[in-house]
Amino acid sequence: MDELEEFIEDIHEEPYNFLSNNCVHKHARIIRKARELGHDASFMGCIAVKPFKPAADFPMIGPHFYAEVDGKTVDVSMEPALEQVICKNEDVFRLLPANISKLKPWSPDEGPPLPRGFFPKWLKI
Repeated sequence: MDELEEFIEDIHEEPYNFLSNNCVHKHARIIRKARELGHDASFMGCIAVKPFKPAADFPMIGPHFYAEVDGKTVDVSMEPALEQVICKNEDVFRLLPANISKLKPWSPDEGPPLPRGFFPKWLKI
């Protein structure tokens, strides 16, 4: 785990850039490395509510992505200097988390992506 923790810390220290080094880029690299080292890693997406209130007492709300490695949340999207200005990564409130790694593409020929057993067996869908 030491190699992975060191890698995560290096990613955390990298400056945030909305276009080239945002939460998607950083966490995709962490997940790739964790899987390479044999850990269970998932790419998670959510609606994030940050306690930082830039205007009129409304918090920042928007899409956010993070990693889950061996059942633990790993969120390193903002570097430590930016965390001091906006808010800490662990203070982000995550609404409607979804495991993006487990989503499957939808095919019109196969029907909607519904769980097995959703329809009765006699309905042959």
